[in-house]
Amino acid sequence: MDPTERTLQVLEYIMAAGPGPVKQVDIARHCGLSPSTLNRIVKALSDWGYLFRTSEKYCVRNFRLERNVPMSQTYLAKLDSTMRDLSHRLGVSAEVIVVAGHELLWHSKTDHPDPNVLIRAGVGFRRSLYELDVLSVLYLSRLAWSEIEARFFADGFFETLRKPGQPTRWLSAAKVRDRLERMRSEVFAADTAGNHVGIRRCATVIEDPNGRFLHLLALAEPDDRSDDRMDEYRDALLSVRAELSDLAYAESATNRLVPKHHSMPLRGG
Repeated sequence: MDPTERTLQVLEYIMAAGPGPVKQVDIARHCGLSPSTLNRIVKALSDWGYLFRTSEKYCVRNFRLERNVPMSQTYLAKLDSTMRDLSHRLGVSAEVIVVAGHELLWHSKTDHPDPNVLIRAGVGFRRSLYELDVLSVLYLSRLAWSEIEARFFADGFFETLRKPGQPTRWLSAAKVRDRLERMRSEVFAADTAGNHVGIRRCATVIEDPNGRFLHLLALAEPDDRSDDRMDEYRDALLSVRAELSDLAYAESATNRLVPKHHSMPLRGG
C-alpha cells in the first residue's frame, strides 16, 4: 500500500474501533504496519486534531468517517453502469438510496428518459424513514423490532396519502410491526399507486455477504403508466441485485481489512 492507503486503513480501523481509546500497538499489529510507520500517521492525525494521544500510547478519535455505500470505486462504477442500463432499457429513472440516521438519502440517480417527467428527488435529497413507503419498509424490515423500538419512536410512523391536501395517516406501532414482519423475507417491493406527487416506485435491497444493508436500488416512474410491466421491473431488479451481491462478495473476500473492534450501534429517538 502507498502512504495514502495506509493512512486510510488506520482511519477506518480507528473509526470501527468505536469511541473509546485504542492502543497504538493493537492498531499496528492488526493493520500490519511497523510501529514507526504508525507513529508517523498518528502524529500527523493528532497534529491536525483528528486524534488525541495519551501518554500511555492510546489514541482517542476526534472524527467520524463513513462511506455512504461502503464499497470501492469498482463497485460504484458497476452501480453507475447498472443504473444507466436499467433506465435506458426500461424507460424509467433508476435511483440508489442509502440510509443516513433516520433519513433516506438519494445517493445517485438517472434522469427519466422522458424530459416531461419531473421526479423531485434528486441527488442529495433526504426524506424521513418515518414516512412508510416501499423504500422505508424495505430497509426497516431488515431490522429486528427491538432495534426499531430502541432507535425510533414506534408510534411516529405515517403514510402520505395519495391526494394532495389530505391529512397524514398516522400508524400505530402494532400496524407498523405487522407490515415490517410481512416484508421481512422479501427483497422486492412495489408501490400499488403513486405518491402525493404522482410518482410510484419499485425497489430491491442490496446487502453484503454478511447480510448487512448496503443500499436500495429503485425504479421510479409516473403513476399513470401501465401496471403490466411490474413483473419485468421485478425480474430486472432481482437480476442486477444478484450481480451486485456477487461483486460485493468478491470485494469483501479480497480487498478490505476486517476490523477487530466494532462500535456500538447508535441508540435513541
